[in-house]
Amino acid sequence: MKLSVIVVTYRSGGYIGRCLAALESATKGLDAEVVVVDNNSGDGTVDAVRETAPWAKVVARERNGGFAEGCVAGAEAARGRYLVFVNPDAEVQAGALSELIACAERHPDAGIVGGRCVTDAGESDPRSWWGRPTLWSLFCFGTGLSTVFPGHPRLDPESPRPWSGDPDETRRVPIVTGALMLVERALWDRVGGFDTRIFMYGEDADLCLRAAAAGFRPMVTARAVFLHPGGMSSTSLRKMMLLYTGKATVVRRHFPPATRGLGLALLQAGVWLRATASRGVAPPSAERQGRPTTSRSDWLPLWKARAEWRGGWDDRR
Repeated sequence: MKLSVIVVTYRSGGYIGRCLAALESATKGLDAEVVVVDNNSGDGTVDAVRETAPWAKVVARERNGGFAEGCVAGAEAARGRYLVFVNPDAEVQAGALSELIACAERHPDAGIVGGRCVTDAGESDPRSWWGRPTLWSLFCFGTGLSTVFPGHPRLDPESPRPWSGDPDETRRVPIVTGALMLVERALWDRVGGFDTRIFMYGEDADLCLRAAAAGFRPMVTARAVFLHPGGMSSTSLRKMMLLYTGKATVVRRHFPPATRGLGLALLQAGVWLRATASRGVAPPSAERQGRPTTSRSDWLPLWKARAEWRGGWDDRR
């Protein structure tokens, strides 16, 4: 089989139907299968999937081991040469899967290919990919430069650059978002796929950086369009805890050993700065800064809980 689409669900009954309806359309004419892995939702999600998409393969797990673990379970059940991971709240447009495969075949050194995220209004959302975290990008975060100059190519280097508007645009990128990500099975097997020690957030960055270290060059293509309304949503404290555990994991695993301590210190400094910032200074909008906004009320508890996230997923699992 050429293509396996893998969707991991957890209490996704309210929106999984739209995701699967889009996938049914997007897989027409392709040698493809859809594998839905449920992480022990316990809320009727599995029944909803079986009723909505009897043509899909369902893997009902007895535990919620996290997104990465669910993806690995899906890959084990899949038969495709290409694996495409799709978030359960994402809707791929017709032709998107074909375009991902076409890009991968035109660029066999990519190994990982993503698409172009759009908003409910149909506008391109730059959060289809991310810049690589570096000591400089963490310095910009730790000193507040990335907030003062959101989206600046030099002072906010982890934020993605806007799409050019060319419908045929492709570009090499450091990190492809896991909301829509094609991974060649050969690459998956070679580098080990998603790391199941990562519960959620950071697994896409970790895989892309390991792929780059193995000689691959991930890409995104504007022709593979998907709607992901969750990408625009505001954050919550729980989500921030998971997110910063993932960020700390990337620093600990992928920074040169001599810079890891400084990188973690800058990451914590950025959280402290935002936790103690003046209440009269409003954060940039999600659209302006290229990432979801964070409530001021979340930064202080995130700072106070730094001992829980600064060790990364390797300390928490």
